[in-house]
Amino acid sequence: MKKSALAIVSVFVLVLITAAAFAPQEKSSSPAPKGIPDSVFAVFQKSCITCHANDGNGMAKSHVNFDSWGSYTTEKQASKAIDICKILSKGSMPPGGFRKNNPDLVPTDADVKKVCDWAKSLNP
Repeated sequence: MKKSALAIVSVFVLVLITAAAFAPQEKSSSPAPKGIPDSVFAVFQKSCITCHANDGNGMAKSHVNFDSWGSYTTEKQASKAIDICKILSKGSMPPGGFRKNNPDLVPTDADVKKVCDWAKSLNP
């Protein structure tokens, strides 16, 4: 009896952790980092900042951390921007679980175009 209760509690905790990973978190509306236009940063705030900031997901922020954007070299910013464009264009980000649970936070085609136009303008 104790093993089945422990199993139920373990599954419940796992479900809560998984749900929390894909739930949107309120993020303060901080100003856009230097080099990112407000209109582009609005897309990032809506769809990306939850994971790609200092208090975000460890794996995600190791690839792009918008809280550290200003410390990136111009070349690194341009490279990251192009990578962001490619990933958004393929629909790889935000991840599937986030997309399913938060369809209103998924970047629109217009959002992706805005990000890609900006990224292409950064050609160092």
